[in-house]
Amino acid sequence: MPDSSARLPWGPRVPDGGPSNRAIIRVVLLLLVIFAVLWAAWLSRQIITWVLVSALLAVAIDPLVNQFQRRLRFPRVLSIAAVYLVAFGVMTGIAAIFVPQLITAGEQLVEDVPGYADRLQESRLVQDLDERYGLLDELEVKLTDAVSSVAGPSTAVDITTRIANGLVAAITIAVVTFLLSLYGSEIRRWVMIQFSPDMRPRVSRVADNMYRVIAGYVVGLLTIATVAGSTAWIFLTTLGVPGASVLALWVGIMTLVPLVGATLGGIPYVVVAFFVSLPVGIAAFVFLLIYQQVENNFVQPLIQKRTVQLNPLWIIIAVLIGAKLLGLVGVLVAIPVAGMLQVTIQEFWRNRDAPALTSRSSPY
Repeated sequence: MPDSSARLPWGPRVPDGGPSNRAIIRVVLLLLVIFAVLWAAWLSRQIITWVLVSALLAVAIDPLVNQFQRRLRFPRVLSIAAVYLVAFGVMTGIAAIFVPQLITAGEQLVEDVPGYADRLQESRLVQDLDERYGLLDELEVKLTDAVSSVAGPSTAVDITTRIANGLVAAITIAVVTFLLSLYGSEIRRWVMIQFSPDMRPRVSRVADNMYRVIAGYVVGLLTIATVAGSTAWIFLTTLGVPGASVLALWVGIMTLVPLVGATLGGIPYVVVAFFVSLPVGIAAFVFLLIYQQVENNFVQPLIQKRTVQLNPLWIIIAVLIGAKLLGLVGVLVAIPVAGMLQVTIQEFWRNRDAPALTSRSSPY
């Protein structure tokens, strides 16, 4: 009687008729479930983004919350509320200081625009470009179209919609951050229970390293932004550049953007400095170049010693992927996410051949 099964050269015997109908149905159902989950995640990507940002913020404020708990003996909920009050006070103070200056700078800019236009028209380079390419006429048409589009009703509706969506996102992130910070230890304990006892020490070690990466990254980034804004303010004030406070605030905010933040923050004050005078403009441009080198080679390495260091190539790749998936939010969270991924890979690679060790002192 012929054998009803055939032995494959790389595995055990399988029936001649191939996989059973039940196996095919299982594979199809599994693929459908995976597709449904991915589709649901794509439809909910905005909510997932909010939760991701909330998780990063919850980890970032945790050291300050712990300080309130230890030093002031506050309960956890009151410590988180105190951190929120401090953050709200800081943002209110910044707004009270810079918003009036921003309004004043805008009014001053409107008054100075005719003078700037006259200087441009008197420039020999601009005159040559205008003779060859009609630069001034083209610029006038572009400005007119821009003003008309900004003043249109559709723009007002779009701006109102964006403001409303921004408020909803900010409130949602604030609430979710509060809850994650309040119940973070319980969430971690529940996650640990899902692993076997011999895996819990390893998972706990990875979680602790991730915590240090996120907290260190946020603190380091805020410190770098403060240093950049303060240095720019001192320099611009010394040279008498108008709107120094607003320009320095812009420098600090743009420094939060990885890789290109310093350049984006420096372009406005360099342009304004050139309108003051040619020597002041050249000095501002040289200052931007020098500060970029100092920040990249001394300030960032010194401040981020306590964080996981990433290769610049991985930073660029992570930022590009984050920008493609989530826009500006993706750019801001790309580096800590890449740091957490690096921690996970390092832990796996370190223990790939060694058995997991059981820790009797683990609370899980």
